Amino acid sequence: MNPRLLAISGSTSGVRRELIDAPLTIGRLETNQLCLNDPTVSRTHCTIKPISEQSGQYELVDLGSRSGTFVNGMPVLRRALDDGDTIRIGAADFLFLTRESDALPVPALPIPRRRASDLSGPSSQTTHIKPPAGLPAFSIEVGRMARDLAALFRISSVINSIRDSQLLQRELLQLIFEVVPADEGAVVLLTDFEEETLDICSWTRQSDAATAIEIQRDLVHQAFWERTPITRSADPQSGSSHNILCLPLVAIERTIGVLYLTSAPPAPPFLEEHINFLDSVSRIAAVTLENILALDSLRTENSQLKKQLNPVTNLVGESRQIRQVSEFVSRVAQSDSTVLIRGESGTGKEVVARSIHQSSPRSERPFIAINCAAIPETLLESELFGHEKGAYTGALGMRKGKLEAAEDGTLFLDEIGELAPPMQAKLLRVLQQREFERVGGTHSVAFRARVLAATNKNLEQAIKSNEFRQDLYYRLNVVSVAVPPLREHGEDIPLLALFFASKYAAKNKRPFKGISSEARSLLMGYSWPGNVRELENAIEHAIVLGLTDEILAEDLPNVILEEQSSKLAGAKYHDVLNQSKKDLLVNALREAKGNYPEAARSLGIHPKYLHRLARNLNLKSDST
Repeated sequence: MNPRLLAISGSTSGVRRELIDAPLTIGRLETNQLCLNDPTVSRTHCTIKPISEQSGQYELVDLGSRSGTFVNGMPVLRRALDDGDTIRIGAADFLFLTRESDALPVPALPIPRRRASDLSGPSSQTTHIKPPAGLPAFSIEVGRMARDLAALFRISSVINSIRDSQLLQRELLQLIFEVVPADEGAVVLLTDFEEETLDICSWTRQSDAATAIEIQRDLVHQAFWERTPITRSADPQSGSSHNILCLPLVAIERTIGVLYLTSAPPAPPFLEEHINFLDSVSRIAAVTLENILALDSLRTENSQLKKQLNPVTNLVGESRQIRQVSEFVSRVAQSDSTVLIRGESGTGKEVVARSIHQSSPRSERPFIAINCAAIPETLLESELFGHEKGAYTGALGMRKGKLEAAEDGTLFLDEIGELAPPMQAKLLRVLQQREFERVGGTHSVAFRARVLAATNKNLEQAIKSNEFRQDLYYRLNVVSVAVPPLREHGEDIPLLALFFASKYAAKNKRPFKGISSEARSLLMGYSWPGNVRELENAIEHAIVLGLTDEILAEDLPNVILEEQSSKLAGAKYHDVLNQSKKDLLVNALREAKGNYPEAARSLGIHPKYLHRLARNLNLKSDST
């Protein structure tokens, strides 16, 4: 094992650091083993050290940084590292590697934008391919033509049966070598047109060759931009030790790269017949490669869009309660059992549901969420089951419902406790029979999705008051989990705040340096009646309205400042403001003899707002 860090972005991109003198400290100060010149990085940001001398495993420990340390996109305080983990510190990304076989990324070779007349080195010959004026004479070697034609058929068959770009390039080079007397070859693709960076796939006749092919960039540049085959003969006196043939890959929309072949003396230079053969091969291969690259690009974009629409919602937090929920998710994800998720509003019940879906074998299938409390009862049946054409006035065509749209994915029923009794009976039948009928339909539709339900309501009490069916409760409560409120795992508040701050800073394209100690103290001391949702809103509020690249105490919502302004050192403005509010409320309540609605009318505010102010300012309800 050879643990190491590889910088893949940021000011230290390309730097490789062996973890020999562990622990490795990382920060802005030069006294750190790895110094990052980045204002968003703390002076001593984090450290990477062995968990134990015997285990051989390493862990990352955040040293109280303001901007946080992220592993695979999630903020962490302490995290055991695995091979391939991505570590983000400020604007720099690092790859943690342990295996000896890990292939390091090959640096891209920039191609200078130069004209052919500016090229230095041995002279090269430009060969222009012209279409034949007519049929070839009978005296041309029939054997060579048959060989080339057979090779073209084989190449056409192979490239149309392979959908992997790297495999296609290797197979193409091997088939070319059956006709062209080359020793080494490469397919050089221009992967980034703006930056002109190269992606090189090479192949050699010597299977045990340890050295990679040496690419003459001036020839690649000339062949690419002139769209013309380039040849160069070996001439030891001028410094050219190989015969070189460089031929452009001209596709439908653009030139995507070149074919690059070399041979060493005493092999003769490449002949015109080789160039003619490769010209036909390149045109066939270029179109196929262009299509594969375009398809790969579409797949990547599609995957990114899916992640945005249905993100992998790993639970943020390292407290005992969150670890228990994470363990529950990993255990139930592989089954098809119905799960009932309980918890107060804003605790993240849907996040848990999405985590179960993303960790399950159904992760590639749809995740359909429906809020049972947000849809009117008259429309809920049509939303769930869909309807046939003419089922009711306005049903102009057949429409699939949420149950059908879920296919064999996951159906998430949020606020299931608010479901009307008639719909409870219909949902119970669906869960029992695993089939349903559209509104106005006569044919049964199979229901194959897994059901996850969530509620912030006490269903046992609802059963006693006849608001919820007991048989439906037992169908839903096969496996149950309670999501803890934020006040019960307050140690996760800094990690959640950093996660949301990083998210909204990127969304609003604002720099984010960290959270000040005063703001962090307020966040830790607040009661969070709205749980994680309220924390997310507070951080978004601070990012949007903040004037600096750091979240300060005054950037937080007033409700947090009203409750805890006394904790702020030197917060004279907020102390005076809150004291004025207290005096105003106490006087109004005294004049109203403790009657809150009357006091609210005299102040010109809503009674609920008066109650909230009194609670936030720690005023007793019997103040007079």
